[in-house]
Amino acid sequence: MTLGTYNRHQAERKKQAALAAAFPQGIRCQKCLEFGHWSYECKGKRKILVRPSRTRIMHKNLKAKEEGQCR
Repeated sequence: MTLGTYNRHQAERKKQAALAAAFPQGIRCQKCLEFGHWSYECKGKRKILVRPSRTRIMHKNLKAKEEGQCR
């Protein structure tokens, strides 16, 4: 019976949505990086988060290890 399964999933989604709407203060928006609202509710502009690439982090760690072994 797919109808019963569908209703169960739909009820679970409603329950999760109600909980999420009740507690957004600990949630960080993925668009503006502010707390208190969801990304789809965001009215702010997208912030650019500059991070080093994984390769740069790897090279930095390798260089630090090599310098530590040489001393």
